[in-house]
Amino acid sequence: MGIYYGVNRLNKILWGMVKVAIYCMIVMGIVGLITVFIVIPQWVKSTEVLVPNIIGKRYYQAAPVLSEVGLKIEKPIIQASSSEPKGNVIEQDPPANSSIKPHHPVKITVSIGAILTPIPSVIGKSEDAAYETLQSAGFRTNSIARVHSTTYLPDTVIAQNPIEGTEKEHGHLINLLVSMGRKPETIKLPNLKNQPINDVIPALEAIGLSVEIKNGPHPTIENGKIIRHDQLVQIGDLITLEVSGKRDNTENSGKWLTHKHTVTQEGNRARIVKIIVADDYRERKVLEASYAPGTVIDLEKSRIRVFGSTLVIVFENGKKLYERQYQ
Repeated sequence: MGIYYGVNRLNKILWGMVKVAIYCMIVMGIVGLITVFIVIPQWVKSTEVLVPNIIGKRYYQAAPVLSEVGLKIEKPIIQASSSEPKGNVIEQDPPANSSIKPHHPVKITVSIGAILTPIPSVIGKSEDAAYETLQSAGFRTNSIARVHSTTYLPDTVIAQNPIEGTEKEHGHLINLLVSMGRKPETIKLPNLKNQPINDVIPALEAIGLSVEIKNGPHPTIENGKIIRHDQLVQIGDLITLEVSGKRDNTENSGKWLTHKHTVTQEGNRARIVKIIVADDYRERKVLEASYAPGTVIDLEKSRIRVFGSTLVIVFENGKKLYERQYQ
């Protein structure tokens, strides 16, 4: 009986110990769950920082801003930008207001400014050729002003702004000054009736007129002298002189000079072309102006009249290129 009582008491003690152990395990389990799902996340969350916004700041300003919250900058990426000045931050990763761990590296992209390109020269080119040249180089034509010019043909570029060689970013607008050609100038000629045609032609050409001669008989005016002509003319016009002489007499009628010259195709700068003509009457300069490389100059279209055997001498930029004889 005493033995049975002792065993029963021992069992009660062991069972009590087991229950205590179970209770402890339950409590520890609850504590563990709370730690895993509540305490640890809160602890993890509490150690993250918000990434500040550094876009638009100078690089030397961005580094201290990140350092204040415990972040550091990776080696920056360099990139051209037409909107941000050189040295400004244009991108960041992670973006502003992101939550990240302290000491996490932040990637940034720093502007090196816009890519600059030298502006090509379009002086001496036609308006269309200038447009194509500027467009090919990445620039655009802005305003076009037009003025009369005695040295540039119509629709030829006289000046540009900015000037050749100025470095600008792509898309920059270029202003052009374009020639309208010689300004019409009306003059009144003196009465040249009865004047010898050979004396009058050089004087008329010297003031910029092209001369055409029509021969016809006259009962009182000697052969080779002027019968009639227009008195109000414009510089550059073609003036017709009626000259006394038989209709089949072509000695004084002259002929149009059919010479053509192609400006040297070298580089893109305009060249000053001068053409001297020496015929049976005299030697004279019939052209001196700036032309774009490759331009074809047709003296027949310019209404250059010559008489008898004719020598044509062509210069470019002051250097004689060649001579050509016409009969």
